[in-house]
Amino acid sequence: MKKFFQYMLMAAFIGGTVSFTSCNDDDENQVNEWNMSYVSLLQSDYLRPIESFTLKHVEDKGIEGSVEYKVMATLNKPTSQDVTVNITATCDSISADKVILSSNTATIKAGETKSEDVTISITDWSDIVTNNAECDMVLTIQMDGISTTAADVTNSEFNQSIKVNIKKEQAKPEEFLFFGYAPENSTLMTNKTDWTFEFMEGVENPNSNTVAGTGGNDVATNGVPFWFTVDFGEVYNVTGIQTRHWGAGYAPTEIEVFTSDNGTDWKSMNTVQTYGSAQAIAFKEPRATRYLKYQMITVPGRVDVTAFYVYVANE
Repeated sequence: MKKFFQYMLMAAFIGGTVSFTSCNDDDENQVNEWNMSYVSLLQSDYLRPIESFTLKHVEDKGIEGSVEYKVMATLNKPTSQDVTVNITATCDSISADKVILSSNTATIKAGETKSEDVTISITDWSDIVTNNAECDMVLTIQMDGISTTAADVTNSEFNQSIKVNIKKEQAKPEEFLFFGYAPENSTLMTNKTDWTFEFMEGVENPNSNTVAGTGGNDVATNGVPFWFTVDFGEVYNVTGIQTRHWGAGYAPTEIEVFTSDNGTDWKSMNTVQTYGSAQAIAFKEPRATRYLKYQMITVPGRVDVTAFYVYVANE
């Protein structure tokens, strides 16, 4: 078309004026690229960036999280006939039967420019549950043909597919410890008269200290993470713990909590990041136990504990 106009202009310069005749009725009804309606596939909320999803993987429990993503078929201008768009979806490492579409088609009604939403969802992650490593997947949603009796409809050169990023985190133990929270419906037990403490070898003041209530000195080390255990003398329904330190600069920044049925075999409740001179840690759910172990993981150059209490569920 561009060359045609160039030739006409050249003729005009060479021979004078060029006579242009008006189009006839057949020309006006001809389908061309200027009067076509183009079909695209868009995120339903197309004004926002394409959404991404993150899945949490908990050891011995499975993958937590789901994907729900909405798309629609669109036209740049309406047509006189319905336009039906076929839609398919696939996801890396996930079998086809686990990628669920609310409909395999999206219909744009005559006179309108967009279809109803089609929802693509994935809730079954059994195909990847044995993979404990972090992994990235892509959910690909695409147009797979259109159906219409309108002659002026075709696929757009753009927006024929959408790629949605899904990230599965590395598998981690279930989180049972939450820092900075005093558990609800609980009482802070500060009377340690009947409790028996055992401190790691090498700590300062293991026999006379404020933690066990046997003296006026703290339990401390010079930059060495330490542990201690406590026997409550009876089973408590423990909902959390609280520790006190001389100051934030003397407090651990990561600790681990264990429980035991016999004071010998310990089961971890996982680690948690901490900070500050007073550290409250709530348990995800009450833990019935007689024995509890407190273990420091990350400590400053000088670390101590001045007090240790537990929260017990109210009856």
